[in-house]
Amino acid sequence: MKIKTFLIGCFCGMGLFPLQAQHGWTPQSVSGKQEYRLLECGYNEAQLESSRVITPASTTWKVDTKQEKIPEGVSYTFTFTAQQALENAGVAVAFDEYDWSSDNYVMIPAAVYNGNRQRIVNREYATGLDKSDYYRKDLALTSNPIPQLSPEFGSPSLLELSVCNVATPAIVYMDRRKGTGVILLTEQGFEPDGYMLDHGLTVAETPDRHTASFVISAPGVRSRKPEFIGFSESPDRGVSVAKGGQIVLKVTKIDFPCRDIPQLLARFMQVRKIYTSESEVRNLMPMSEVFSRMTQNIDERYYEEGEFGFYCPENANWMSYGWVGGLINTYPMLALGDTGHLRKVKNTFDFALPAGKGESGFFYDVLGADGKVVYRDAAALVPGIGLTRKNADVLYWMVKQFNLLKEQGREDRIAPAWEAEIRRLADAFVSTWKKNGTWGNYVNVETGEIAVYNTTSGAMAVGGLALASAYYKEPAYQEVACEAAAYYYDSFALLGFTSGGCGDILQNADSETAAALMTSLMTLYEVTGEQSYLKQSADLAHLCATWTVSFPYRLPAGTPLAKLGANLTGAVWASTQNKHGAPGFCTQSGDALFKLYRATGDTLYAGLLRDIIHAHAEGVQPNGKITERLTYCDADSRGSRGDGGKTGWNETNGALMALEIPGVYIRTDLDAVYVFDHVDVKIVKKNSKQIVLQFTNPTAFDAIVTVFAEDGEQACRPLGDNAFLHWTNKIAVKAGETVNCKLKTKE
Repeated sequence: MKIKTFLIGCFCGMGLFPLQAQHGWTPQSVSGKQEYRLLECGYNEAQLESSRVITPASTTWKVDTKQEKIPEGVSYTFTFTAQQALENAGVAVAFDEYDWSSDNYVMIPAAVYNGNRQRIVNREYATGLDKSDYYRKDLALTSNPIPQLSPEFGSPSLLELSVCNVATPAIVYMDRRKGTGVILLTEQGFEPDGYMLDHGLTVAETPDRHTASFVISAPGVRSRKPEFIGFSESPDRGVSVAKGGQIVLKVTKIDFPCRDIPQLLARFMQVRKIYTSESEVRNLMPMSEVFSRMTQNIDERYYEEGEFGFYCPENANWMSYGWVGGLINTYPMLALGDTGHLRKVKNTFDFALPAGKGESGFFYDVLGADGKVVYRDAAALVPGIGLTRKNADVLYWMVKQFNLLKEQGREDRIAPAWEAEIRRLADAFVSTWKKNGTWGNYVNVETGEIAVYNTTSGAMAVGGLALASAYYKEPAYQEVACEAAAYYYDSFALLGFTSGGCGDILQNADSETAAALMTSLMTLYEVTGEQSYLKQSADLAHLCATWTVSFPYRLPAGTPLAKLGANLTGAVWASTQNKHGAPGFCTQSGDALFKLYRATGDTLYAGLLRDIIHAHAEGVQPNGKITERLTYCDADSRGSRGDGGKTGWNETNGALMALEIPGVYIRTDLDAVYVFDHVDVKIVKKNSKQIVLQFTNPTAFDAIVTVFAEDGEQACRPLGDNAFLHWTNKIAVKAGETVNCKLKTKE
């Protein structure tokens, strides 16, 4: 064995490096001429004890460097060969930026957004802010302890991550003053004797913030381990290396002119998979089977006792409005189209809409089975407040369900009382907006006053008001939707993060508001026809890509997901606090990605969505249940899919993906076929009148594949909501079989 992990209790090698060796990651002297610094590192347990630049005269490591020019960058391969036996050792490459500023943007996918330079407090999980922070307009964005670059000038500024902490092994930054962007990409780690050791991703700034160093290290040794909340003692250690032992470290640096954050993230979207292997996603479970299982799970959540009956979105007998699934899980049940499910949905609306509202028209967060408000999370400490995001979800999904009932020819089943309550909710959003020019993070449910300011918590209300403007024929709703879209885009998207969508965290960045704003901007585009909203929706899709796993992370062999051979590409991380991957967006299908692909022809959007759809199937347990855990991060449920548990919002978003995304999309004028489902499809024959397609189902389940075919002229038209009702081409393919089918094309 030439390289092995150095375990706790071994000799620390204090005299391994000379006393004049540099302590820390930033350079001792300023030099703008170096492309990079190659470093030899010594560790005392999890602490960096010394680092020193490797030169040709170094007696510890010899480095062979190969580089290849690529568009706007260079791919480096550094092969470090030990010249002597070493203990507690490691190597690194550092890219230094001089004339730096703490105003610059730094992003590490799913872990760091805008440097995470937020106000830090210590709060228990799901308890919200301290009471003294409510109703304060001047309150800075606030988070529990997370890795961050210090917001305090002159203070030490260092963040340390392992590849297991991120969705893509990358460090991304933009120098606002110079107008340049840099993307550093690497592999998961290196592999001594078959055991993967993750690389480290480190950013360090000098106290005066004039210099910043961006470091890829092997192995990754964090001085503190980020946890679900806060930090713990780090288990990371350097390695012991025999003479002649090697560590190979690959880094691609892309350096380009960059005018703003959307351009930076668009470039990241293009290159995020540069080190991904060619392995395909795993075809495990057809979308039709997913839909069947997930709707069955939702049905099992139907609660009925006495006078009340409703679909429960969580593992409790209560109605949780909006986040995480209340009045959303009813949508796929309505789509089933039968009278039995219509009755259950009607009962849910009759139960939820009149009982949980305040005088303002906003809803409280939770309604118990007895019809009384339940105060939980932040509202348990500050009764009377409601999460803005929850109300935004209700507005969007209720109007969408009204439209679905109309499309099904069931307009007469829409109760006027439902319409009146949702109109009151839309009016509440308009009233609060006109008074404040924002919707905040939390609102006072009785008065409509903003209880906590800032964040993108109300992002889904943009789409909700856009739909409501058409449904209720009320131009004021669209006017406010457009104003709010501009505010959210300028105040958050242009800064490279969104936040405030999760009731169990504070105000740090999360994926859920990014997905919500992407969907809302797409909805606004479809309602108004304004192309600018299509472009902005694409910008938010690029942000969503930073939250989505881009590579097949290799877990330790003994973990449950490793034993299953799981490919976690496509898992979506929750937030910079909760630090775990999950099957899909909370809580929607991601159909905006399909609409972007359809409108632009850019397969990057289709590929991102395909990955997410396939990752969801990775989370389905043999009994058909699914949880919100599908993660490799060592902060939370590492290597687990939560077998034995169940999570309502993952049932809902699985059903939504199977419903709102076609299994196969065909552009008849381009011979272009894109497969989202868990089947293989190829064109056998095509002429002006028909296309013959071959479908192969490699899974263990029979499939009914939805096919959506159109030409370029049709693809130019906005798709809108409830389009699945018109996808009538359904191809049945039994497990393990291959069938051919003919589809007519437009002449």
